[in-house]
Amino acid sequence: MSIKLTLPRSNLIAATALSAVLTALACIATASAQTAPKGDMARCQQLFSQRAHYHANGSEPTGQDVAAEMALKDCREGRTEAGIATLAGMLKGRGIPLPQPEAAQSR
Repeated sequence: MSIKLTLPRSNLIAATALSAVLTALACIATASAQTAPKGDMARCQQLFSQRAHYHANGSEPTGQDVAAEMALKDCREGRTEAGIATLAGMLKGRGIPLPQPEAAQSR
């Protein structure tokens, strides 16, 4: 027994076009991504870890958790200034002490 699945041609064309667009966007994003300087990336990771240390409560992810992940992603893609500013702002907003930058550079 075999099952023959058929899709309307318009769905197939739309899926193919969408796939091509997403592939092109991924290529552009990869090509435009810059490598973060080691010290800046260390600082970004340090701030992210500091937030995680104080925020670890085992609850479901929140919007701020997603924002922190996006800030870390910004750092990994070379936008360290924006990522560091976002993470530092999150810590300051919660009254969490910022770690000393020198400690991040020594890692």
